[in-house]
Amino acid sequence: MTISYNLDVSSTSWKSFLRLLLRWRGSVWKAVFSQLIVWTFVYLIISLIYRFVLTEAHQKVFESLVFYFNTGIDSHIPLTFMLGFFVSFVVGRWGSILNGIGWIDNSAVCFATFIRGSDTETRILRRTLVRYMVLTQALVLRDISMQVRKRFPTLDTLEAAGLITKAELNKLDDIYDPYSRYWSPIQWCYSLLYDARLHGKIPSDHLLQKITDEIQVFRHGLSSLLKYDWVPIPLLYPQIIFFSVRLYFLICLVGRQFVVRPGALHRSEVDLWLPVVTMIQFTVYVGWMKVAEALLNPMGEDDDDLECNYVIDKNLITGLTLVDQGGKKSPDLEKDFFWNDEHVALSIVWNQPSALYIHSLDLLPSQVKFLTTDNVFKKIIFSLVKNIKTITMIPHKSKLSKMDEETQQAHVRIVNVEEHNNRHKSQRK
Repeated sequence: MTISYNLDVSSTSWKSFLRLLLRWRGSVWKAVFSQLIVWTFVYLIISLIYRFVLTEAHQKVFESLVFYFNTGIDSHIPLTFMLGFFVSFVVGRWGSILNGIGWIDNSAVCFATFIRGSDTETRILRRTLVRYMVLTQALVLRDISMQVRKRFPTLDTLEAAGLITKAELNKLDDIYDPYSRYWSPIQWCYSLLYDARLHGKIPSDHLLQKITDEIQVFRHGLSSLLKYDWVPIPLLYPQIIFFSVRLYFLICLVGRQFVVRPGALHRSEVDLWLPVVTMIQFTVYVGWMKVAEALLNPMGEDDDDLECNYVIDKNLITGLTLVDQGGKKSPDLEKDFFWNDEHVALSIVWNQPSALYIHSLDLLPSQVKFLTTDNVFKKIIFSLVKNIKTITMIPHKSKLSKMDEETQQAHVRIVNVEEHNNRHKSQRK
């Protein structure tokens, strides 16, 4: 499931930085913590053996190994160079997979707009087109996403979910294709559209072409997902990266030990017991590698993998809603709010429920002229409508200066937020 943190970084303040840094789920801390603990434990075991178990002669041999392993290790294994190229490549591949996952909105809008009619047959046609497209997506994703495979382990589960009827499933089973049958529902869509054009449900060939183009874009995205699944990154590339990072820190278990024997040739100037700098390196490099591991297959079940089940649900619900509601008559034309305004002034939120800012819940329209002062406007910030029942909206100060008092008062708007929240809750049910 993708971890969302956009709200935490809505500003560049130090609080936003801390909120982002202290997250656990999907974080570098969660990815690295267990391995860092094991690595540190092994490091301390080796350190204790060196300090208290080995004889002086053996300590000299060990110190020679420490010097040998720590000399030029960063140039021998250039992790920064290797990880930089690999992660950039994997992130680009991940972005292409994300773009290809497919959203049905454009196709559904075309169905609702160009296939007109409120009769049962036309409505069934529009809904069936949406269902066939979502069925195609489910057939593809269940073969490349473990999340979807667990949800739809067999084709019968697709029937139980309502994505395909029994008759359609039997027809799909009758198709012999040793490679795949992903193309079948898309071909059914084209067949239905061709019949709709013949019967006049689609007014022109140009509109038919537009609809089929949108379906083709959707199908092309899904085919790109199959290609990425069929041809992964050559195994040698991730192997050498993952092996190099782990080998580097395996060498560091010895190479970064503190040399504490009196009279040692390369005795350490300080003895911290714990290699703090190397532990920071471990967090950075292993965390960097974990980025590549997490994005290498975004169709898995890690914290930041794509929510494919959500995409299927969203496409089905949004698509059916669009073709049912979007095809209805649009609202009647009427004069807009700014029809007679000499200066178009879009309102902004004025009140902020905080003691640190001017609170205008009780602001009267006659007091609007006071709002043109710069010292007041510097305190205006946008906030979420929380713990308040109404908000007051006024035009921006650049517009207020051009208005007389009567016009300013006319542009004040009181919005009932409580009523809006109730409507929003009812829509989400």
